[in-house]
Amino acid sequence: MMRVKCFADLSNYVRAGSENCSPHLLSELAHSEVDRIRERVAENKYAPLEVLELLAEDKNPEVRIAVGTNTSTPTHIRYSLAFDQDPNVRFGLAEDVNTPVELLNKLTEDSNPYISCRAEETKEIILSREHPNSLECHRFFRWASKCADPSELRYA
Repeated sequence: MMRVKCFADLSNYVRAGSENCSPHLLSELAHSEVDRIRERVAENKYAPLEVLELLAEDKNPEVRIAVGTNTSTPTHIRYSLAFDQDPNVRFGLAEDVNTPVELLNKLTEDSNPYISCRAEETKEIILSREHPNSLECHRFFRWASKCADPSELRYA
């Protein structure tokens, strides 16, 4: 019996991420008991607006991050997630290069220094696309005690 349930969960997981998944099935899968299936629905760029709105309120922060980083998620939903209680959700938005610059500006004011620094870095990356020769490789394996001073950065 357990094997059948695992197969059904795997099958639903795959369907939830498919671009051919119907809006009706995505709506059903958004109510799954399995967090990973709901997360997969939240990642699907074809998820209907009402599904994204539902999953933006999900109990699992990973699901909310997936909603916030879905390129189809409207700005008003992303904006509400920028004020999420869970710092991981805000951090997820702060590091997503698809987050609108206006929202990244708001996240640079976050009280959590990891979030504010990451939002500033992401904003720099986005803005550097306009000036491709100015992009420096500085995001990987970095821990910063102070965001504003590059000399304070340490690399692993």
